[in-house]
Amino acid sequence: MSRKKSGKSVQSQHGSRKNGPRVAKKNAPQATSLKSKKRKNRNKGSQQSKQPEQPKPLEQPKPEQPKANPILPRAYLSAFFRKYPSFDYDSSEPVMSEFYRMCDSFGWERGDEDREEARDGLKDALVHEFNAIYGTDHESLAAWQSLCRVLNLTSIPEQLEACRRLVKSMHVNIVDLVDTPATQVPVTHFPSEEALSTYTIKNGLSGLPFTMTSQPLLSARNLSVLKDKDTHIFSDVSFDLNEGDILVLQGRSGGGKTTILKALAHLNVYQGKILFHGEPPSKYGIPTYRTRVLYVPQRPSMLPASPRHFLNTINGFVSRATHKEKARDSTNGTAPPEHYANGDQTRPESDPFQLSKEWGLAEDVWDRDWATLSGGEAQRVLLAIAAGLRGTEVLLLDEPTSALDSETSALVEKTLTALPNSASSVKAIVWITHSHEQSERVGTRWLNVTGHGVEESDSSAYQNQNGSA
Repeated sequence: MSRKKSGKSVQSQHGSRKNGPRVAKKNAPQATSLKSKKRKNRNKGSQQSKQPEQPKPLEQPKPEQPKANPILPRAYLSAFFRKYPSFDYDSSEPVMSEFYRMCDSFGWERGDEDREEARDGLKDALVHEFNAIYGTDHESLAAWQSLCRVLNLTSIPEQLEACRRLVKSMHVNIVDLVDTPATQVPVTHFPSEEALSTYTIKNGLSGLPFTMTSQPLLSARNLSVLKDKDTHIFSDVSFDLNEGDILVLQGRSGGGKTTILKALAHLNVYQGKILFHGEPPSKYGIPTYRTRVLYVPQRPSMLPASPRHFLNTINGFVSRATHKEKARDSTNGTAPPEHYANGDQTRPESDPFQLSKEWGLAEDVWDRDWATLSGGEAQRVLLAIAAGLRGTEVLLLDEPTSALDSETSALVEKTLTALPNSASSVKAIVWITHSHEQSERVGTRWLNVTGHGVEESDSSAYQNQNGSA
């Protein structure tokens, strides 16, 4: 009898483990329950030690598309389109097709002021929507693994750096990543930045961030520069520069705007932290970093020889630095930085000699001594070199058109503002200007520099703060 009960008890326990609480409730006698209770009271630790012998099956996450914010689905995009109440926005459709449908409904042509203003608003909404879906923590392994699943990658790394590197190698557009939760269309990825750039321009996605990472292109954290041991030129300056940004620095004369540019280019002594692609300038080597984050002064220093000689010297240095970086990474067995990954595909679209011609410079200006050039000629030559330099990702422009007439200035502005949206290696610009009209024409973001940091504002606030200055 007792053997039969014993067998029944074991069978009940086995059934409970196999089929869950429903079977246990149906079959397990009271004696089994009391026995279980005594065992718990006698030795909880013993029960815990046996737990690994009866593990519950782990539920593996399915590689499904991310869900939009359940409280506010496509909230930022919906808020953007609500600014245009006569347009009936369909949140289930790809956002760019909806944007172009809206442009058609209002009769906006490419280059129209209303269309460009709307496009800038859409860019901001897309970035906020991306951050709401995927997060902004660059150090979160879970966030990067989530992106791996969205990209349908079969082998997801368990280490942060490996996961981050894999995702970055996929070359996808942020618009596709924002669309996929709503449209369920798989995200397209490309073998190179060049292929992605072609796709981006062809599909009208220019001016929007190319990659899925929310990591800023360039970051400044708590920057301070001393005028003397007791006086700061500025202090506590912190901001991020993202791909596609044209960031206008504004503020009173002598407030430290030029000094900020020089600090970003690692050309003066500063306190605080500067990060380029999440790494300090020393990671790249300071000379190489200065070709990636390139400072263009308002008044060029007196240089030896001719502009052509200067251009050849700079290009030679960039080539040597690139080859050294590739060789070092090959020796160390590490993946090369993103901007070296595609060899000579960082070759610029803009030819310095052609640009200078378009900007009204004669060809012989390249072979004259720097000392013989006027201020406007020297300014245009330096800008043409900067716009055409291989591998430069950030341009730091200190009043770049101050010596130019309005007609030539407009030509230069048109070229420079198009760079972050083109196949050029230039991804963002920091621009100092004292012209309110120019700041409105060229800027996508505005920072007001004070003695104790920076404050971001929109374009109308810029005029209100500085209209009488």
